Amino acid sequence: MPTIPRSSGAHSAASSDTIADFTKSLDVNVIKNLALAVRTKSGLHPSTPPVSPSPVLSCAVNTPPENGAYNVVYHLHFSDGVSWVIRIPYEEWGPLKSSCMRLDIIAMQYISSHTTIPIPRLHAYSYTTDNALGHPYMIMDEVQGTCLYDAWKDPSWWTGERRKENLFQSLAGYMTQLAGLEFDKIGRLDRSDDSQAEASHFVAPFPSGSELVGQADGPHEELGPFDSTRAYLMSLVDLRRPLEKDARGKAWCALAQMFVDALPDARYDSAPFTFDHPDFNTQNIFVDDTGRVVGMIDWDGVSIQPRQIGAMCYPTFVTLDWNPGTHGADPEEMHQYRQMYAEAVRIASDGKLDAVVRTSHVAECVCASASSGFEAGMVLIRLGEYVFGSATVTLDVLEGLEHGSWLTIPADEIARVKLWHGPDDDASSKATDNLEDNVKAEKAVKVNGWVRRISGWVRRKVLNAVRSWTPTATKSAGEAREAGREATSQRVEPTSG
Repeated sequence: MPTIPRSSGAHSAASSDTIADFTKSLDVNVIKNLALAVRTKSGLHPSTPPVSPSPVLSCAVNTPPENGAYNVVYHLHFSDGVSWVIRIPYEEWGPLKSSCMRLDIIAMQYISSHTTIPIPRLHAYSYTTDNALGHPYMIMDEVQGTCLYDAWKDPSWWTGERRKENLFQSLAGYMTQLAGLEFDKIGRLDRSDDSQAEASHFVAPFPSGSELVGQADGPHEELGPFDSTRAYLMSLVDLRRPLEKDARGKAWCALAQMFVDALPDARYDSAPFTFDHPDFNTQNIFVDDTGRVVGMIDWDGVSIQPRQIGAMCYPTFVTLDWNPGTHGADPEEMHQYRQMYAEAVRIASDGKLDAVVRTSHVAECVCASASSGFEAGMVLIRLGEYVFGSATVTLDVLEGLEHGSWLTIPADEIARVKLWHGPDDDASSKATDNLEDNVKAEKAVKVNGWVRRISGWVRRKVLNAVRSWTPTATKSAGEAREAGREATSQRVEPTSG
C-alpha cells in the first residue's frame, strides 16, 4: 500500500459505541434470509450464478460481527459447507458514498475478469439503502488462509516451507498483472452500462475532492481525470491550500509543492497509469502454508493512479521507516525487504518494471505530503531528510517559508526580497533589493547554528520534538524548531548506538 494509506472517503473511523449501536440495529434474520436468497435464486442479481434450490439448505450467521475501519463483517456458513461473508458499511450513507461504492464494484469486477488476482468472488451487492437490509452491502466468498497481519512479525511462523521469498514472489506476480491493466488517464474506472463489455469502460473523474484529501466538509466537486502525475499531485496541493488558514499551513503546502515539482520520476509522469490497492498492507493479504498469497481484500477506494503510486508501489509493511505514524521500524531491515520485493518484481515482469518500483516509496510520500492533512507535517520532515540530509534543515526551510516573501507579500504588490534570520534577529526588517547588502546581512547574523551540521543525538531530539507536529496540531514550524533548540541547550553526553 501506499506509505500513507489514502482515505477511501472523507471520514474517520467510528467509535466502538457507534459500531455497537449499529450492530444492534441489524436484524440477523434478515441477513440470513438475504444470504439464502442469493444462494438459491438466480434472478437476484446478474452476477449471482444459479443454484438449485434445496429445501434443507440453511445458513448460520456468526455473531458478533468483526469490524474494520468502515464496515462490519458477518461470516455466513451454509449447511453444505460453503462459506461467505457480508460486508455492511456503518457510516452515514448518502449519494457520494453510494457513487464511490458503485465505482469500487466496477473496478473489482474489471480486475477479477482480467487477472488472476485472488479477489473474493462477489455474489451480490447493493450500493443503496433500498433493499431488505436497509443498508448497502456486499456478499462475497470468505477468504481462506492466514491473515498476513498475524504472521508477518512472528518468526516462529516463517519456518520450513513458509518463506518470505514466497510471499514477495507471489505478491509481485499479482501486482505485475495489475500493472498490466493500463489506462491513459488518472481517475476512477466507470462504465456506460451494466455490461462487462470492454468498450463500456472509461476513466471518470474522482467523485469528490474530499475523497482524496480526507475532508468531510469538502471540497465536494469532481476532480480529474488527469493526463499526468504532476497535474494530479499539484491538484491535491491546490485542494489543501485553501484549507490552511495560517502561515504554518501555507508553508507546508509550499514545501509540498516544491517536492511535487522536484521528486517524482519524470519517466513516469505520463500514461500508462494503473490501478492501485488502496490499503496495500498486511491486514488485507492472506497467505497459504507456504507464505504464498491466496487472498487480497479491502479494495474500497480503488482508483487509477500513477504507476509508482498504483500497482508498482511497495507494500506498506516494507516502508514503515518512511511512515511517520510508525515507531521502531528498523531502516536496514526495511531496506532489505524492499530489495527483495524489487527483485521479485524484476523476475515477474521480465526486467520491465523493477525500475518503476525502486523509488516508488518516495513518490508515495510526495503524494501523502500533498493530500494528507493529518500526516503531512511528518511526511515533509521525512522527505526533507531524504533531500537535505537533515530534519533540522527541513524545519529551517519550513520556518523560512513562513516568513519569506513568497508567501507573505500580497499578490497585488511588487515582489521583493525580504530577509528573515530567525526569531532572535532584529535585522529582519533590513531587507533590500541589493544582493550585496543582503549577503552582508546574512553574514552578520548567524542565529544559533543556522544551517549547521548536528550530531546524531541532536537529530533524534529534534525528531522527538516534532512527532506531534502535524497540520492539525498547534505547534508552528518555529515552535517545533525552538523545541529542538531547547533540547540542544540541555545537552547530555550521547550513549553509544
